[in-house]
Amino acid sequence: MNNAINAIPSVEIAQGPQHEYAGHFAGLVEKAEPAIHRIGELIDEGYTLSCACSFGKDSSVVLVLMLEAIRRRVEAGLYVPTCYVSHSNTEVENPAMDVYTNAQIVDLQAYCERHHLPVEVVYVTPSLSSSFTYATIGRGKLPIFAGASRACSIDWKLRPQQKALKHILSTLQNPGDLVTLLGTRFSESTVRGGNMRGRGDGGMALVPTDSGGYTCAVIADWELTDVWEMLVACDEKRQGPYRTYVSDFSWCLELYKDANEGMCSIITGDGGNRAACGSRHGCMTCCATGDRDKSMESMIASGPSKHGHLEGINQFRNFLIQTRWDMSRREILGRKVSKAGYFGVAPTNYSAEMRRDMLRYLLTLDVLEEERAEEHDAAMFRGDVSDEGLEMIQSLRGPTYQVITPKKLLAIEFAWSLSHGFDHAFPALSIWYEIRVLGERYPIPPMDTVQKAGVPSMCWFKIPEGEGPAHEAGLQDALIAKSNLSQYPERPPMRTVRDRYEGKPRQIVYYEEADEMEVDAAEATLFVEAFDEERYLASKSFRSWESAKILLNHGLVTLGRGKASDYDELARRAQYWDRLQQRLGTQGLEEYLQEQSISDADHNRLLEELEQQQEESEPQAGQVIDLFG
Repeated sequence: MNNAINAIPSVEIAQGPQHEYAGHFAGLVEKAEPAIHRIGELIDEGYTLSCACSFGKDSSVVLVLMLEAIRRRVEAGLYVPTCYVSHSNTEVENPAMDVYTNAQIVDLQAYCERHHLPVEVVYVTPSLSSSFTYATIGRGKLPIFAGASRACSIDWKLRPQQKALKHILSTLQNPGDLVTLLGTRFSESTVRGGNMRGRGDGGMALVPTDSGGYTCAVIADWELTDVWEMLVACDEKRQGPYRTYVSDFSWCLELYKDANEGMCSIITGDGGNRAACGSRHGCMTCCATGDRDKSMESMIASGPSKHGHLEGINQFRNFLIQTRWDMSRREILGRKVSKAGYFGVAPTNYSAEMRRDMLRYLLTLDVLEEERAEEHDAAMFRGDVSDEGLEMIQSLRGPTYQVITPKKLLAIEFAWSLSHGFDHAFPALSIWYEIRVLGERYPIPPMDTVQKAGVPSMCWFKIPEGEGPAHEAGLQDALIAKSNLSQYPERPPMRTVRDRYEGKPRQIVYYEEADEMEVDAAEATLFVEAFDEERYLASKSFRSWESAKILLNHGLVTLGRGKASDYDELARRAQYWDRLQQRLGTQGLEEYLQEQSISDADHNRLLEELEQQQEESEPQAGQVIDLFG
C-alpha cells in the first residue's frame, strides 16, 4: 500500500503528442499514450519511479515513455519528485555496447538538465569481490560456463541496482513506494511470457517484489514492431510524434543489425543472436553462450571497420572456452579441512600460472587497444577517415575498453598475495611493469579445444601433527607494527582479530574496514604509477604475502567488515603450502599431495567412524551419569 498522499493535478496536463506527426504513426500513438498516462498516474499517486535501463530497444522505449510523462507535468508547472534511471555496468560489457550506453547516459543527463526534469541516473557496477577480474583472475574462480546457473546476472546487475536504489530511498525524507518500470514483453519468448504471467504482469499492473516495492511492465502487451516504431517515432526527420533525449535511435538499430549478421532486427524479430542471459549483447567474457559468442562474431564480421578491434577480446573469451577442461590449468590445493582433519585435493580453481596468463593477455589487449585508438585519432586529424557513419567513427575515438584498471590490478594483486604459487611480492604489478614499461607483449596463442575427459575424483591429504596453517604467521608482522608507531602515530600499530584455528585474540597488520572490500581508485593509480624499476627489482626479494600486508597497512585495500580473519586464514594456508613446497625441493607439491592422499571412499569411511565414535561417547536418553564416579 503506497503510504504517500495522493496528489490530484489541479492544472491541465498535455494528453497527447505536442508535435505534428505523419499519419502512419496514429496506431503507435494509441499504444504509447495509455502507457504514458499510466506512468503519470504513478507519479501523481506519490510513488518513486525508477526505470531499469540497459539502453537496449525495450528499456529505451520505457525510458522515452517515462521521460514524456515527467516532462508533461514539469511543463504544466506540477511538482514531480525525483525519478531514477538505473543502469548496471558489469565492467566486462561488450565494448561497442559500453561506448554506446555511456554516450546515451551523457545525452540523457543533458536532456534532463535542458528541460529541468527531476531525473537522476543511478550508475552501478558489481562489488569488487564479485567482479570478473577479482573473482576469476584474482582468486581463480572459474567463470560461469554453459549449463551452470546464471548467478552472474544477479551479482553483476540485479543486486547492485537494488542496493543502490535502497540506499537512495533511505536518504529521502518522504519517499513513496518504489516502482521499477520494466521493458519485458509477453511476445519476446514463450518462457519469458510464461514467467511474466506467473508474476502477474500485464495491464500495467503493479507487481510486488521480494525486496520491497513493485515492478510495472508498461509495454508487456507490445509487439516487437511496436517497439521499433516507437523508437522511429522519436525522429523529427521522419515526422515522428515524440522528441526525447536523442535525436534518433539509428545507433541502437545499427548495433542490433551488426549483432545479427547485418540483418535488420525488425526482420529477425525477437530471436537472433543473444547472450545466455537473454541480453542481445552479452559480456565480452561470457562463457555461458557455449563454444561461440555469435553476437560478437557477427559484429566483427559484418562491420570490421567498426568492430574489428573486438577480435582480441573475442579470442580471450574463446581461450577460456578452449581451456575449460584442461586440468593442468587448475590447482588442486585444498581450501577447507574436513571433520576428520583432511584437506580436499582435486582440480578446482585456476592455477597461479593460468591466472598469470589471463592477466598477461588482458594487459596486452589493453595496450593494443590504446595503440589502435592513437592510430585512429591521428587518421581522423589527418582527414584519412571518411565522414560516412560519423557517429560510429566518433565512437572509436580513444580506447573503447580498459579491462585492467589500476584499481582492478591492485585487487588482483591482493588476491594473488594470499594464494600459493606466486614466488615473490607484487607479481601482478611486475607483469604490468613488464608489459607497460619494458614493452613485453603476450598475444593469445592459437590452440585446440581441450575435450572433456572427466574431472579427477576428490582425494584427501592429512596434514602431519604439529604442522599446517595454524602454525604460520599469516598477516602478523612485528616490523610493520613497530614502524607504524612513528609513521602513523594517530592510529593503532596493529589490529586484533579472532584466530580461526584457536579461537583466541590474535594481532595482525593494521587494516581499514568498510561494508565490503574496496580499493581506492585514485590511490591505486598513484601506487601503480610509482611502481618503477627499483620497486620491480626489489619485489623479487620478498615473499608474495608481503604485498597484502603493505596494501592493507597503507589503506590501499579496505576489507569488508568482520572479514579480516578470513584473509589471515588465507595467508596462513598459502604460507604452509609454500613452506611444504620448499621442503620438497624439486618434487612438485601437487604430485606429492596426490601420492600422500587417501581416496574419497576411504575418507568417507573415516567420517562415518568418527560420527559413530561421537554417538557412542554421547549419553543415551535416560542414561544416568555419575558425576562423582
